[in-house]
Order: sequence, then structure tokens, then C-alpha cells
Amino acid sequence: MSGLHFQMSKLLVGCLVVAIASTGALVITSIVGFPERPGPPPGLGLPPGPPPNVRGIAVLIVVTGIFVLAWLAVLVAFARDQILRRLGDQPAGPDQIKDLLTEVRAQLATDRDREWQVVLERLAEFGEQRETDGYLNAMRAAAGDEPTEANVRSLRRPPGPR
Repeated sequence: MSGLHFQMSKLLVGCLVVAIASTGALVITSIVGFPERPGPPPGLGLPPGPPPNVRGIAVLIVVTGIFVLAWLAVLVAFARDQILRRLGDQPAGPDQIKDLLTEVRAQLATDRDREWQVVLERLAEFGEQRETDGYLNAMRAAAGDEPTEANVRSLRRPPGPR
């Protein structure tokens, strides 16, 4: 097993610069945005203090979101670079790629045929059940033993009044 080979692409360098800048912005925003400490709790005979600075909280939330997205971009770029490096290490000729694509296409076609077979079987079962229910309801209604409530649901909505 080889060690971790860390080669920095332009995308990774750019993402790192943005992530480091967003980290600095988050630190500065948290220090500058909240310089004062909260006042005494209410009820000690002192008048209540000023309302909290909501604008500072909103800026902090936005900067935190940028911070998270920037470091997530660094992780994605790093993973992309590692995958591309590993793919580049494996010698694969055009014939190997064509063979792999042919194999994948055959597997996809087999899976698609199997899924269609399951769908068609379920559809046939549904049709048979609906046909049997309709026949039995018609026989009960024809016998006239007891009035049955129509349990027919149309597949299409009737047109509305104009």
C-alpha cells in the first residue's frame, strides 16, 4: 500500500484559498460582530438593555454558510483529484474501455428487462383482480339480493361544468 500522494490541482488550490479566506472572515465576523457582552438579567431593578444586534447575527449566518460550502468544496476537489490520480495510474487501453462499456451495457439491459418483467406481472395481477371484482359486483347486482353501492372509480376525471 502506497502512502498518500498529495498533488494539488488548480481547482484544489483555488478552493483552499477561498476556504482559508472564509475561515478568516468567520473569525473576524465573530469577533467584530459581537464585541459587547450581554447586560444583566432583567428583574434586578435595572432597566432592560438595548435589543440584540440582529444584523450581526444575519451576517454571521451568511459567513458561516460560505465557510461550510468552501471547505466542502475543498473536500470534493481533493476526492476528485485522488480519483483521477488512481484512474491515471491504471493502464487502460481503448479495447479495455470498450469491453468494460459493453459489459456495463449488457448488465443494464438485463436489469431493465428484469424490472419490466416485474412491472408487467404486477400489472397483469392488477388487471385480473379488477376484472374479477367487476364480475363479482355485477353478479351480486344482477341477483338483486341486496343493493350494493357502486364502488367504481373512473380512471379519468369527468369534465367540469363550463
